[in-house]
Amino acid sequence: MKKITTDLAIIAAGPAGLAAAITGAEKGLNVTVFEKSSVPGGTSNMGMGPFAVESRIQKEAMIGLTKEEAFKLMMDYTHWQVDARMVRDYFWKSADTIQWLEAMGVRFAGALKYYPEGHATWHVVQPADGSHPGPRCASTMMKLMYERALELGVTFYFDTPAVKLTRDGEDIVGLVAKGKDGEEYEVEAAATLIATGGFGDNPEMIKEHCNFTFGKDMFNFRVPGLVGDGLRMAWEAGAGKGNMEMEMIMSTGHVHMLAGYVYTIAMQQPRSLIVNKEGKRVMDESVLQNTAVTANVSVRQSDRCLYVVSTDSHFDLYRKQGVDWVNGVIKADYTADAETWMQKAMTQFPGEAVIADTPEEAARLMGIDVETFMKTVAEYNESCALHYDDLFCKDRRFLTPLEGKKFYILRLVPGAYGTLGGIKVDSHYQVLTPDTKKLYGLFAAGSDVCDLYAGTYLYYLPGNTMGFALNSGRLAAEQAAEFINSLETVA
Repeated sequence: MKKITTDLAIIAAGPAGLAAAITGAEKGLNVTVFEKSSVPGGTSNMGMGPFAVESRIQKEAMIGLTKEEAFKLMMDYTHWQVDARMVRDYFWKSADTIQWLEAMGVRFAGALKYYPEGHATWHVVQPADGSHPGPRCASTMMKLMYERALELGVTFYFDTPAVKLTRDGEDIVGLVAKGKDGEEYEVEAAATLIATGGFGDNPEMIKEHCNFTFGKDMFNFRVPGLVGDGLRMAWEAGAGKGNMEMEMIMSTGHVHMLAGYVYTIAMQQPRSLIVNKEGKRVMDESVLQNTAVTANVSVRQSDRCLYVVSTDSHFDLYRKQGVDWVNGVIKADYTADAETWMQKAMTQFPGEAVIADTPEEAARLMGIDVETFMKTVAEYNESCALHYDDLFCKDRRFLTPLEGKKFYILRLVPGAYGTLGGIKVDSHYQVLTPDTKKLYGLFAAGSDVCDLYAGTYLYYLPGNTMGFALNSGRLAAEQAAEFINSLETVA
């Protein structure tokens, strides 16, 4: 067994881990990072950019949202069911983090909204090759962060997962890691920081802690390796369990795996009709833009699903004047191959997508109560004729009759970017026992502790999960540095 001594040992090299590593090194600490995969970056290699408020980029674009306004929005949205101090410190740190990243060479394409009613807080990374930003563009940021960590002398062990924490009395004093060649590393550390990204690739944990069954009523992103290692190690070492939930969004389930987002965006426009399995309308369809809220609606329905209904006349309208909601991530002609993809989905996944000549036939093929559905369609079309939705007050601009020669229905089911929470911490990212005592020497950051949303992701302030990972990594490392300095003072 190889012995390693370090000031700060970090478990995982994703956004929180890299941010913590750089911050620790900037504070003069000897930092060692153990990463189970062969590359750094974690889930942010798939993402686009972090949240920030009052950044230089926003000020130059005359985006006037203040920290105070963002804080009030978050706290009102969550009914103050989250750690207010943690939210405050994160928001107040966020603009400085953008400047900190720019100093490393990270460039941002701008601060964007996710949809019209939201705020422009999403600082989307400009890819290194100058191409249009899209999914995975934040990998450029991760590369630059890794290079900065190396410049500062951070040591990385890749393909070397931490397997357990070591404890001496009430203190966490390091960890044990194992290399791919089987060699074990006994690590003595003044402080240890967990940043393993949650358990999105662990259906058993999702079922146990979040009550969803992957592939049935949950179709979350499964980033390989996110199996809850950090949570397990923390719990075994005496940490308490924090709130655990899925970072919910709306999904098209197996159909998404077949076709991705492009044509499904055409189906999820506000002019569509949404019903449940019983054929009843259950929401204002313009809320579809906020996929986290739509997911909340779905989990209250039979089989935890919704059905979105559209027609060829809707698609003709989109081709003439464009869709009503343009996705901020996917730039494409959403209607170009919709017919082809719907046919493929109908063939491969019966009951999840359908094309039919009549609404009755479409409903029957999808297993929707036909009689109630037809009554719903008639009532909805009457509302469209009157330009007034007496049921859910839908914006009259989107009240377009469900009429045409072809009828399309697509099943919507809960999805998620990943998981949130699991390790109990205080507002300074110090890990706590079940009875709220400190596990000295142990800190955690990122999705392993993220408990910001009280069940519903705040799309009004996009970029929050990556933003929290980066900022909590910085803040946790600052606290770890203070802790280590206090040990040296005592010594």
